[in-house]
Amino acid sequence: MENDVTGQLTSEQRHAYREQGIVYPLRVLTSAEAAGYRAECDTLETLLGGRPRTVETRQMHLHFDWAYRLATHPRVLDAAQCLLGPDLLVWATELFVKHPHDSNVLIGWHRDGPYMGLDPALTVSAWIALSPSVRANGCMCVVRESGRQTLRSKVPAEDAQIEEVSLQPGEMSLHDVYVLHGSRPNQSSEKRVGFTIRFTTPAGRPTSDRPPAILARGEDHFGHFRLLDPPRQENTDGALARMKQSAREHLDATLENLKHAAR
Repeated sequence: MENDVTGQLTSEQRHAYREQGIVYPLRVLTSAEAAGYRAECDTLETLLGGRPRTVETRQMHLHFDWAYRLATHPRVLDAAQCLLGPDLLVWATELFVKHPHDSNVLIGWHRDGPYMGLDPALTVSAWIALSPSVRANGCMCVVRESGRQTLRSKVPAEDAQIEEVSLQPGEMSLHDVYVLHGSRPNQSSEKRVGFTIRFTTPAGRPTSDRPPAILARGEDHFGHFRLLDPPRQENTDGALARMKQSAREHLDATLENLKHAAR
């Protein structure tokens, strides 16, 4: 399995992404790497009281070195570069956790485009499994559609081709802003942990005014984003307080993007 670790996409995988809007599974982390990042995520949850909401675990890459290293992992960037080109920005990171037998945590059917406020052609989301992500513990599900160039969300028809995106630790999926997706509750005794990275490029013009981002690879010749430096080592309390503030600001920006998209 470890010999299959790579960030390069085959021509068939690139074609599948452009036609279907999603490609998986892509093994980008070794088992040891996945276990290490999983431990960091578990620690962060503990620091936030044990079961924080996803809106509280955003923008980790701006304040924690381990999250920055995962968001800019060379194999993850290689995969994103295959789709977006050599200049890559990390616009956001999010932690999606479902605890065992928790019927309250599920994700309704949606598309990412309206709340991101980014150029759809220059955006890709990477979903990295740090635990098994399977049907029983509420893996992401997608709907295969023809003519996906819409950002309107809907409940799938009864005969829709709902596909379960099953991933093992260290595997990743990539999806675009048009893919209709959601997930069911965790009905198992196994915790589900997923780390999501939202990539875009400097060429994209955001709907909001210069949101913060980190230049992960290449150069920025446009200045549409407010580029921040990678996080420096600091005490945990300081990093946690700054992350909470960034998470609030990111939530406010996404809500504003939704208002803009509804006009």
